[in-house]
Amino acid sequence: MKNKAFVLFSFLLFLNSCFYQESETEQSNRLAKTYQLDIRAGDTRLFFPEQFLGVGGNPPTLEMQSTSLKDSSESLDGIETALEVYPKGFVSKFINAIYISGPMLMEGAEAGGTYSRNSIILSNISDKNGTNFNYENSLRGVHHELSSLIYLRSPFVNLAWQGLLPESWSPASSNYEALTQDRSIGPDYENGFLSTYGKTNIENDFNIFAEFAFSEPEKLRDLAAKYPTIAKKLSLFITAYTQVFPEYQQGFEEYFTNTGLSDVAVEPGNVEMTIHLDVSRVMPQTNR
Repeated sequence: MKNKAFVLFSFLLFLNSCFYQESETEQSNRLAKTYQLDIRAGDTRLFFPEQFLGVGGNPPTLEMQSTSLKDSSESLDGIETALEVYPKGFVSKFINAIYISGPMLMEGAEAGGTYSRNSIILSNISDKNGTNFNYENSLRGVHHELSSLIYLRSPFVNLAWQGLLPESWSPASSNYEALTQDRSIGPDYENGFLSTYGKTNIENDFNIFAEFAFSEPEKLRDLAAKYPTIAKKLSLFITAYTQVFPEYQQGFEEYFTNTGLSDVAVEPGNVEMTIHLDVSRVMPQTNR
């Protein structure tokens, strides 16, 4: 009789585990423990990035509504998928938190995310739950915003990247201009750009390469095999990630080899560089 009771109890535990659904708070806590960083939502005043504070009495150039973890289930799933790509300990070398806000406006234009010195912020739009929008925005957003922190540590890669830009190219004059590009215009693959937003400044170009490299490596591999400038930029991108911290070099080399990206990357060689002075503020990813 005792054996039957034990079997029944074990079976009920099994059924409970099958139907148990992790809460958003439990998921964020699990991710925080796994990746050694906080994942939070709530009052945006607690994580407002200082570069957007108003100067000289001017209002802030960034507006963020608040949201909750409960409304951010799909964003959390996107964050989790993105974090799985990186070598253990890499992400926490750059940031100590991922914050989730509600809708975000930068200079009046919709934005999908931004970053600060030690965190990234991703927008979650509750009305778009169930459409895959928030999942994709967070999945790509982690790669996009984190890549800015690698970009800032890779000055020689940045200089070489400039040498691959068309002579007639010039950066967008503001975040608003960058975020309100005509999205009906297709990417300029011939000149090495993966999206119209990536064409707005060098950092954004690098950010878009990060999105593709870590969320759509097959597509980036095909594009690099077809377009020489994309292949050369990809080589520089790989260099930035494999050299930013020596202890993670092997992990990234394995990733780029396993995805086939290393096979299609082409070293730029000697390139003529026209230095484009870009003094614009931080530009976040667009809403896709």
